[in-house]
Amino acid sequence: MERMQMSSAIWPYWQNAWARRTRPWRLPPNCHRRTFCCLISCCRNEQGGCGRSMNLTENSKVYIMCPAHAYSGGPTLLHQLAACLLADGVDAAMYYWPLTAEKKVHPGYKKYNLPYTDAIDDCPDNVLIIPETLCGFVPQSLKIQRVLWWLSVDNWWKLTNEFLQYYEEQAKAFDIEPLPNVWALNDVGLTHWVQSEYAQRFLRLNGVPAEKILPVGDYLDEAFLLRNETVTKENRQDAVAFNPRKGLDFTRKLMEYAPDISWRPVQDMTPEQVEEFLHTAKVYVDFGNHPGKDRIPREAVLSGCCLITGRRGAAANAVDIPIAEDLKFADTEENIPNIIAKIRELLANYEQEVGRYAAYRQKIKQEPELFCQQVREALGIKPAREATELIISHELGGGTEVFLQEYLRQVSVAKKMVLRPSQAPRSLAEWQDLVQQNHITQITVNHLLGFRLFEIMAIIRKLGVPYTFYVHDYLCVCPNWSLDCQAAYCPNYRNQPYCQGIFQELSVPNLDLELFRQNFREFLAGAAEVIAPSAYAAQVVNQFYPEVKITSRPHKLQRNIEQTFQPQFAYAPELTLTFLGNLCAQKGARYILQLNSWIKRRNLPVRLVVVGEDIQDVAGDREGIIITGKYKCEKVSDLLAQQQTAAVLIPSAFPETYCYTASEAILSGYPVVTMNWGAQALRVQRADCGWVVSRDTPDRGQLALQRLVRHLLTPAGRQDILQKAANTRNFCNGME
Repeated sequence: MERMQMSSAIWPYWQNAWARRTRPWRLPPNCHRRTFCCLISCCRNEQGGCGRSMNLTENSKVYIMCPAHAYSGGPTLLHQLAACLLADGVDAAMYYWPLTAEKKVHPGYKKYNLPYTDAIDDCPDNVLIIPETLCGFVPQSLKIQRVLWWLSVDNWWKLTNEFLQYYEEQAKAFDIEPLPNVWALNDVGLTHWVQSEYAQRFLRLNGVPAEKILPVGDYLDEAFLLRNETVTKENRQDAVAFNPRKGLDFTRKLMEYAPDISWRPVQDMTPEQVEEFLHTAKVYVDFGNHPGKDRIPREAVLSGCCLITGRRGAAANAVDIPIAEDLKFADTEENIPNIIAKIRELLANYEQEVGRYAAYRQKIKQEPELFCQQVREALGIKPAREATELIISHELGGGTEVFLQEYLRQVSVAKKMVLRPSQAPRSLAEWQDLVQQNHITQITVNHLLGFRLFEIMAIIRKLGVPYTFYVHDYLCVCPNWSLDCQAAYCPNYRNQPYCQGIFQELSVPNLDLELFRQNFREFLAGAAEVIAPSAYAAQVVNQFYPEVKITSRPHKLQRNIEQTFQPQFAYAPELTLTFLGNLCAQKGARYILQLNSWIKRRNLPVRLVVVGEDIQDVAGDREGIIITGKYKCEKVSDLLAQQQTAAVLIPSAFPETYCYTASEAILSGYPVVTMNWGAQALRVQRADCGWVVSRDTPDRGQLALQRLVRHLLTPAGRQDILQKAANTRNFCNGME
């Protein structure tokens, strides 16, 4: 195999790919157009090229060219790429330039622990990735597959002073008017990667076919993302931060126009100091050239700053910097008063205005996942192992567990792996190992109860794996997951005895409900999909998080349920009312126990049966109630028939998100009695297959329930039972 070792001389000197040295080549000093063409044609391969797709084999190696011992946005991204490839099992190595550099790896990148080489195998199986600023150092006529990665547009242009001067004199943006003499951009031997929409528009404008351009973006440092999961609004000063290396001339004019505003430069700081500094400012302005999708504006937004930009470079489009148009201004003299007015508005109304950047923050947080996906697509990397779906769920049973077991029975491409709280890794590193070792490509959050809540949400988002969140109850709204208070006390929860009592029982006595919901707001916003089992549940959650898109997907029982109701059950001398499920406070145990006492006092011909277990978390009169014990879901129809059930009682004491037992009863042909809240109430009402009792009374509907039982004992009531039972056919498995 032929080997290539590039010369360490500064461009435009070359050393060929083979053992012999080529004749040193210089450019005439005063020819900007020729310089431009050479900067591109140096990567030219007349023998053809790889086109849109890379052809990686088991023996392929990917080389990533990078400035030696440099620490900035571009080198950071190049190192992130190498780490991503190695994690996917690709043989990759850094190739630092110039080769003669005494120090190659900057200390800031040693954490990646990446291999590097001084020699490249010039083989068609291999790939060389070249950042745009180093394309002039690559020899001609190479056999290796080549990628020109446009991390910026303007920085590449600055390689020649005369073209920079030409650009400034003409004051034209690269993605608006084509460049002169740019035939070499359509090089058949190159695949182009673009870090920004700005770069893509530049290439398309200058004749590069769309099929030869691939989006491969970037992302902020992982540790930075993890530390900035939520926006901290406290301890902010009325200060405007700016980078003096970006658009300083125009920023000075703003400072002169409004000297009363506190202007704070981001300079002479470590990355940690920059992060800390951005947490103290309310506004960040950037009137620089935006040669690509810059990092500091994103860091500012993620740190909680309100962002104002110019309209140069990548800032001109709504893809690279997706903020409202009223937050972008051309850097002209006449715009200065408007810019200052907008800054004052953001400072004065920071608490409200910072919310305008929520979608942008969410997009930034999703960039690690998107980056890995784009790299895989660009290089044609296919998972070497079977993909795994990780399902996170509690250990408490109930409808959540029923759904899980039904879900596990469904056929899918990926294998499924269930993780319970007792099995959860304890650190981010352990989670990352779990993901890598099991090749986890999808996470399904079935329920988070029992896990360290805030910690696991932060880690899931950090893993870079798409996740789906299922709304099985209202834990995403309040630790009181049943929401039996209907959020009536939220505005004054700190002084509300009910709330504080609940929080004390749940061992979160000092809970900050606003912070709790902010964490969930961002977690839900980061999900690939949020799924609720009913429109009712989706509507409740959207009252608190209106910006979150929630898909209503009713549960479908993955088994056939036979209708076993018989007309004689309605006319039995002793009418049987069956409670279906585990008898507990949340499911309406108080209604059942009080109803039992009332039936005995009135000596009514009614028999109460519980098909399920008695949790005994509510005191009351249980004498005479038949409790069958734990049951198998597939036996529900037969069990109801064995007890000669006339109607099923589901008097839930909280607004159910779905209620499996209601569907099981209806599909079995039995009418249902329920209270007027929760998804099951809407189901019964729409199908007219039961009775919805109003609990909007001082006794929460207890007397209304008793009146209904008296009615069912009458001839008209027994006929009513038959009609409601017949109407159960209006409901189909999987309906709302």
